[in-house]
Amino acid sequence: MDDSTLNTSLPPAREELPQRPSARVVRTASPRPERAEGSGRGLFDAEEAPAPPEATGAVAEGEQVEHLANSLRDALVAALAPEQFQTWFKRSKLIRIDDESAVIAVPNSFAKEWIAKYYLDVLQRAVDSILGADRQVVLVEQPESLVVESAPRDRDEASTGPAAAPREGAGGGDARGPEAAPLAAPAAPARREQQPIRRSQLDAASDFVLNPKCTFESFVVGPCNRFGHAASLGAAEQPGKSYNPLFLHGRVGVGKTHLLQAFCYSVLDRFPDSRILYLSCETFVNHFIDALENGDMMSFRDKYRNIDVLVVDDIQLLANKERTQEEFFHTFNSLYNAGKQIVLSSDSPPKDIPTLQDRLVSRFKWGMVTEIEPPCFETRMAIVKRKARERGTELPDDVAQFISENIEENVRELEGAVTRLFGYTRLTNAKISVDLAREALAGLIEVRAGVPTVDDIISLVTEHYQVKLSELQSKRRTKAIAFPRQVAMYLSRKVTRHSLEEVGGFFGGRDHTTVLYAVEKIEKEIAADREFSRRIQHFLDRLGTGGRS
Repeated sequence: MDDSTLNTSLPPAREELPQRPSARVVRTASPRPERAEGSGRGLFDAEEAPAPPEATGAVAEGEQVEHLANSLRDALVAALAPEQFQTWFKRSKLIRIDDESAVIAVPNSFAKEWIAKYYLDVLQRAVDSILGADRQVVLVEQPESLVVESAPRDRDEASTGPAAAPREGAGGGDARGPEAAPLAAPAAPARREQQPIRRSQLDAASDFVLNPKCTFESFVVGPCNRFGHAASLGAAEQPGKSYNPLFLHGRVGVGKTHLLQAFCYSVLDRFPDSRILYLSCETFVNHFIDALENGDMMSFRDKYRNIDVLVVDDIQLLANKERTQEEFFHTFNSLYNAGKQIVLSSDSPPKDIPTLQDRLVSRFKWGMVTEIEPPCFETRMAIVKRKARERGTELPDDVAQFISENIEENVRELEGAVTRLFGYTRLTNAKISVDLAREALAGLIEVRAGVPTVDDIISLVTEHYQVKLSELQSKRRTKAIAFPRQVAMYLSRKVTRHSLEEVGGFFGGRDHTTVLYAVEKIEKEIAADREFSRRIQHFLDRLGTGGRS
């Protein structure tokens, strides 16, 4: 992540906590604690963890820690907008309080950096207001177990979760539960009920209508899309500043359009007077061609350059359109130099769009380029169960698992499967079960026989390079071990449907950046070394893929 994307100030929080004169902004570097059991619990749930070496003094335990953790959670819920809390604090945990410090674990370095840069003052004031004495806020990075939140079952459940999204048709209200302890700060004002945004609230030239179901609150966040979700939310909080341009890419049906619409909703909610032009790249091309034919380029440029936000879907359609690329280049420059927000989506990263001019590739990479990966199994499970719950029914776990195991890449297909299953249930008046789901979805679920697995790839690589599985999963970085590991990671990404995080999990729990680095390195080796390229093709042939992605 380019540090230049973060050099901006955060917009004011929803409510300011009382400022204590002695509140301090402190550094956040600290040793990483051992991972505690029960990390799947709710946000800011208290848990006991080994103290960092610098933590000294009396340590609060048991009910006292739980009470303080709950109070801190409630203070942050009151001080922040729901989207801010959900994105940056939902998976954080208060793991220790002593006489000198309050140690808070965050799930990854991205969250740690962002909280330290933009939310440390709010967090410090919350700690001071709850504890009544100065404590140094210490942020530590602690790997998280996968936690994917589902929609609340009813209003009571929604009120107990600090970042739970309001049910469809219900007002957001105060996000705190009825059991929340009184805070020193005044109660947060209830958020107004979100009204469907009409087409007229977008610029008249827009060719999209915003779907009221496509908001940040209704987006199921998992490892495959967390960075894309966070970047979209950050851009909506500060249009033209935080991430500009924002470039989302990924396969069909992974949630790019949902994030684009959620971004537009959030901007219009925060800045109602914003002029947002939201359209497909095809429409931009057609508008440009019409302007050329009619000799009306002045009107075209006025339409595209006198706006606050430009959102373009499927920007890859600029490929092979040299004159249109030229005009889009100048439109991009005009908006960017004026501090206007640009959001683009594509089915591939900028560098992989064929015949795209180098200067456009460079500009698309100025801000944040992030991939939305196909949803992992746990995320698919959460999506299926949420879609069922939105229809008023709790789907049995075994049925949700059956659907999630058989529809692996496309969120739209997951939603379609749930709709089809419910329709079939109504027609047959039968109880939902795995057998019924298998019957209802017979034409939708593909039969995939002989698809290679990561185990197949590991067997092939360990046999060829004469290494052991334990060595591939170890922390050893010698070339004799690291290179076969990178080959195995590359093959796993190329021939299986696993996400970067899932592939990393097979090789000693490495993170997604390590896997991405391995893939890019092997691709460079393939391009530079013909003999190595033939060897990789031989691996693919043995795996029975013939080189397909």
